[in-house]
Amino acid sequence: EYATVRFSGIVPPVAGCWLGVEWDNPERGKHDGSHEGTVYFKCRHPTGGSFIRPNKVNFGIDFLTAVKNRYVLEDGPEEDGKEQVVIIGSRPVETIGFDSVVKQQSQLSKLQDISLRNCAVSCAGEKGGIAKACPNIRKVDLSKNLLSSWDEVIHIADQLRHLEDLNLSENKLRCPSGSAPLTGAFSALKVLVLNRTGITWAEVLRCASACPVLEELYLESNDIVISESGHLSTS
Repeated sequence: EYATVRFSGIVPPVAGCWLGVEWDNPERGKHDGSHEGTVYFKCRHPTGGSFIRPNKVNFGIDFLTAVKNRYVLEDGPEEDGKEQVVIIGSRPVETIGFDSVVKQQSQLSKLQDISLRNCAVSCAGEKGGIAKACPNIRKVDLSKNLLSSWDEVIHIADQLRHLEDLNLSENKLRCPSGSAPLTGAFSALKVLVLNRTGITWAEVLRCASACPVLEELYLESNDIVISESGHLSTS
């Protein structure tokens, strides 16, 4: 289950720290963010909120860790020089005759097209780590992760200078900090997918201004509509 943290602190009379979360699926919650008459946070749905302990929450992993978990393949025991065991994530898979494939894919620097969908990516990680390990990535699927801010997306994209195709669908992204335009992190971006992100039209315009060579933009299921006057708006 996915949720957004809206509150962190004490909720009397029970001791200890609580997190107030708004669930993506409002049927998962129990209330609207209030407890015994006190409003701790607000939800869009009257039953979209819950209080949970911090140790029950998965706050995600950094981008490079997710890449290594999915794409670093390790040679295992061999039989007659033909059989190998490769590890994809945590799952061992036996292969025969794939020596050259394993050798190439285990080198992160050669990766160009990757999918990290539903890998719990929440941040960029150590500064410069992505650029050093896998600088040649051109296409990234980061849909349905735990990214909550455009700032983290910028930190990732800024290290992928050849990035042309980026899918951020199903991430609830806050606007980047400050009022200045987005950085030049998206200077090579041609395809941007923002389906089901809750983005507004004003945010779309801001993103588009940072993508000088953008050719395709996908905005499905964001409640962005075209009025009778022809102007775009959000409902």
